[in-house]
Amino acid sequence: MKSLIKRVNLRFILVVLCMILVITAVTIYFLFRVTESQVIVHKLIDFQEVMPNSELVIKDKETIKQFTYAVRFADKQPGEVDISAPPYQFTLGDKQYYLWVSEQFGLGTLMKPPNTATIYTIDESRTRRLLDILNNAYSIRLP
Repeated sequence: MKSLIKRVNLRFILVVLCMILVITAVTIYFLFRVTESQVIVHKLIDFQEVMPNSELVIKDKETIKQFTYAVRFADKQPGEVDISAPPYQFTLGDKQYYLWVSEQFGLGTLMKPPNTATIYTIDESRTRRLLDILNNAYSIRLP
């Protein structure tokens, strides 16, 4: 009888561990997947005012991943904001974002229109990657 109980307990533990493993794998897959095929970036003069000839259409998977992760892992900040115009706007899929990144500040900032009263901060390493991508992309386009 004791060996039967031990086998049932062992099976139960194995089933639970398998379930945990499957749930973890599915969670990681959905958390880190990148479904978009491009990101479109514009330099801005002011909110809603795009700098002429500044459109970048980026189809590189690694770059798309960096923009996707910046959005996905940005931290919502409490309160409402009144902030200056962003230097960049980008479109990922059917969603548009305002982006503040610069050499001066470690953290980047995102805004998700039409909600322009809430900001999201981007950690330093992701901000650095986005800044490098944008600096390289726009420096290549300059004459």
